[in-house]
Amino acid sequence: MLSTELLAAYHATHYQVRHPQGVFTLRTDNPSAELSALLRETGSQCAAFITACNPYSWPVGDAENARAQRQLAGQLQEAGYTTIPAIGLDPAGEWQGEESFLVPGLDLEDAKSLGHQYAQNAILWMAADATPQLVLLNG
Repeated sequence: MLSTELLAAYHATHYQVRHPQGVFTLRTDNPSAELSALLRETGSQCAAFITACNPYSWPVGDAENARAQRQLAGQLQEAGYTTIPAIGLDPAGEWQGEESFLVPGLDLEDAKSLGHQYAQNAILWMAADATPQLVLLNG
């Protein structure tokens, strides 16, 4: 089971998308006009915000996180997905941001599978309504 504190941290996180046409921030359960426009632009019905950093929210070194992120990027590219650089930020600044990707078109089952593969507790997933939902993978 995930602690109440960890769940609160996931919901408080600012999920910042570093799109070349402009940076925007996603928040759980809040529709995003920018994401809606991006989904239209890419012809996608969904998207996922995913990372390979800090398995099970346990901090690891920068080199290990970078290696895992490169592996995830390669796997997504090989599967034909476009990745948009992103980062999960703590608005209180208590923990270091986690490099991530926004992946238009990544369906829920594939996103969950990747989350499990990279030992994540949760992913952020958005359907066509462009409302980010926290999807718990481990409790």
